[in-house]
Amino acid sequence: MATPQKYTGAMEATLRNIANENDGLDMALCNEIAAFPEFEKAGITGRSIIAKARSMGLPYNKVERVTKTGQPVMKKDDIVQEIENLLNVKGLDSLSKSEKPALRILADAVKALVSQNA
Repeated sequence: MATPQKYTGAMEATLRNIANENDGLDMALCNEIAAFPEFEKAGITGRSIIAKARSMGLPYNKVERVTKTGQPVMKKDDIVQEIENLLNVKGLDSLSKSEKPALRILADAVKALVSQNA
């Protein structure tokens, strides 16, 4: 027994058209689409539209996470990797156990020193 389709052909066409017009979809756009009467009537949410868009192979532009200061979110391991690259050394993995603000200060200081000596 087949399950009923949540999305009609017209809904899928709407998603394709909007994705083409906007060079892909994003969370805000998907929430706007979810407010369209035919989507709202079917009980389709913005998150559901994202899942459908991905299954249809439509481009989805994920929102980059940023910190309170507006910098991109980085893992501590990535900051340690940046420090290793700046110093051209390996084996600083244990630094990733440090606090993130301290690592960020260290990375910025190393970056400043390297650029001064360049």
